[in-house]
Amino acid sequence: MKRWTRLLMCVVTLFGVGLTASWSMAQPAPLLSVPVAFGRGLNTAQPGNLVNHVILPDDIEVKLGGVVHFLVAGFHQVVVYKPGTQPEDIALPPAGTTFINDATNRFYQGITPAGGPAPGLPITTDPSNARNRVESVSFPASAGTGTPPSEAADPGVYLVICNVRNHFLDGMFAFVRVVP
Repeated sequence: MKRWTRLLMCVVTLFGVGLTASWSMAQPAPLLSVPVAFGRGLNTAQPGNLVNHVILPDDIEVKLGGVVHFLVAGFHQVVVYKPGTQPEDIALPPAGTTFINDATNRFYQGITPAGGPAPGLPITTDPSNARNRVESVSFPASAGTGTPPSEAADPGVYLVICNVRNHFLDGMFAFVRVVP
């Protein structure tokens, strides 16, 4: 009986160690597809709405050739800047301006959240893009061949901001580390 107890204890121990080792080895890092919350969907319009003006997580890692899926909740616009750009480098427009629109070192500019159709178009031909959408930003290893061609991404740290001036001033920015 003692032999069976020892044997059973050894088998259970080895099985437990094996499960732990295989779980830790199975964790991919960095990922090719990363979901990121861009706002929390608490769409209250008061200034200083820090609860809604957030990007989660604020430190994102993706493999070169991968995609970051921004899950946009509310009145926000995703803008990504090339490596080396810091929040203090963003040129802010005067107070009272809705969007920042700083084109210097811009890698990607997302959908304008103004909503509704362009002037003169019926609503059915251009539905609102104002709220709650997914914007997928690719960090391709090589340039695309479409018209216009997509730009190749370089490894490095990209700045992501909400292009809505007051949201950015509330600290709505994050960093995407693109690794080889």
